Amino acid sequence: MSQHYHLIGVGIGPFHLSLAALLDKVKDHEVKFFDQKPYFQWHPELLFSDADMQTSYLKDLVTAVDPTSPHSFLNYLVQNGLFYTFMNTGRRVITRREFELYCQWVSKNINGSLNFNSSVEDIEFVDNKFVVTTKGEKHTSTHLSIATGLTPRIPEFAKPFLGSTVFHAKSPLLMSQDFTNKRVLIIGGGQTGVEIFRNGIHGKWGRPAEIKLFSRRQNLEPLDESPFTNEYFNPHYVEQFFSIDHKEKAGIVQSQKLASDGNTPQYLELLYNDLYRLIHVEKNAQLAKILPKRTLVGIEKNATGGFKAIFDNSFLYEKESFDADIIILSTGFVSTLPPVLNKIKHLLELDTENRFKLDRSFRVKWKGPETNKIYALNFSRHLHGIAEPQTSLMAWRSATIINDLMEKNIYLPQEVVPTFIQYGRD
Repeated sequence: MSQHYHLIGVGIGPFHLSLAALLDKVKDHEVKFFDQKPYFQWHPELLFSDADMQTSYLKDLVTAVDPTSPHSFLNYLVQNGLFYTFMNTGRRVITRREFELYCQWVSKNINGSLNFNSSVEDIEFVDNKFVVTTKGEKHTSTHLSIATGLTPRIPEFAKPFLGSTVFHAKSPLLMSQDFTNKRVLIIGGGQTGVEIFRNGIHGKWGRPAEIKLFSRRQNLEPLDESPFTNEYFNPHYVEQFFSIDHKEKAGIVQSQKLASDGNTPQYLELLYNDLYRLIHVEKNAQLAKILPKRTLVGIEKNATGGFKAIFDNSFLYEKESFDADIIILSTGFVSTLPPVLNKIKHLLELDTENRFKLDRSFRVKWKGPETNKIYALNFSRHLHGIAEPQTSLMAWRSATIINDLMEKNIYLPQEVVPTFIQYGRD
């Protein structure tokens, strides 16, 4: 049996990296985070050269609660000699690749709490301790944190066809594709689908015979970046949202969809100009098409060895079919309990949809002792609201968890200042 820890974290993505970075200043409490990846990676198959973050670089791992932290993005710039040249770019956001480079830098500078190449195989609760098994080695911890990420959403009818030519966008298969002279269908009109579509037009994977983008939405709808909409990504709003009737929450989150799941307006401008040049200057009207108001409802093999994709057209109220050689499912993600929790699942309090029940501090409600806490990150959109899966509030959430974990305010002030929008009472 190896060393006992105060907290063990499962998964090392941006959310747990934020928690680890802010825990770095907490002394005399040993923590350890495990991940199966060999080093920090963040959706490497989707790190296109033209892919920007949708939030300010100041909403990094730590700055919102500890701007003096050595793990801030600004310190990353300073320590790498990039501060002045970066400021000369005049940018408010950075590319996703830059964000990954920043996170990799932080992961190398955190003192010993991150274990990569260490897949968590099993979690048990024995003698008032969590027993976490990695590569056959057992570790114990008083507390546990889960941040294993979301699961790609795959329509049931598509699952029998999954393989090298039908796959989810969040798949290593995307990196090794050859679109040359192929008919490519992209399912999903969110940012990821649009980025794959644009990069396909530019020949990133070879020049396709045709490339089509399908979306259930009525158009390629822009992200709502207005200041009042951005108040949804504010601790004060999250506090108010958490307190309302649970039955109202799903409808509210759905109505806010374009605040988090719209397309970057500047990116849509670039794509529009690409299509103008392609169709009206190069006179190639057949290569690329955008087809909204279509829902994929079936896939069949066709006689040529490719596929026939079947859609409901909700604009014309009829069915349509399109032939394809490659189908990329940019169909989003779902929140599911990780299998490593199976042995303690009977102790967890879950709702009717098999989701965690959590308190304000992102602590999972369970039947175990109150002296042992479980935290869940990116599992609480149904309770904490639209900001939960986003990077915007990850530093605030990490600070909230740390204050609860240590049972004192490590990060001050934690009083939430009201915004200009009042939803509840004074």
